[in-house]
Amino acid sequence: MQHDGEHPAPEMGARPDPTKVTNQAALQRSSGTVWIVMGGLFLLAALVPLGAFAFAGSGRSAGLAIPVGVVLIVLYLALLLARLTIAQRRARLRVMAASMLTMAVVALIGVASCAWIEAAAGAAAG
Repeated sequence: MQHDGEHPAPEMGARPDPTKVTNQAALQRSSGTVWIVMGGLFLLAALVPLGAFAFAGSGRSAGLAIPVGVVLIVLYLALLLARLTIAQRRARLRVMAASMLTMAVVALIGVASCAWIEAAAGAAAG
């Protein structure tokens, strides 16, 4: 292993840095249950405002809220499928983490866009 002179070379047998993101138990040793539970809770939390935009708002954002909700459900199903089909633990956990991270990005952009559409509809009406 190369030593760059700036960081001390790791000693043989030294434990990995537990503060490094990729060394966290959820990405190294987990069974994946934490990703399933948190992904499911996140999905429910994201579907609440999307459902409100689709069915309780002016209706102008329904054309976006419904497909965003469907994409979130598909991403959660991909997370579940990864748990059931990927044998290698690290690869499985990374795919599950990537799926949940993608869910977060899609939900953030989707909810913010729906809110903007509803605000613009309210401003145009009033």
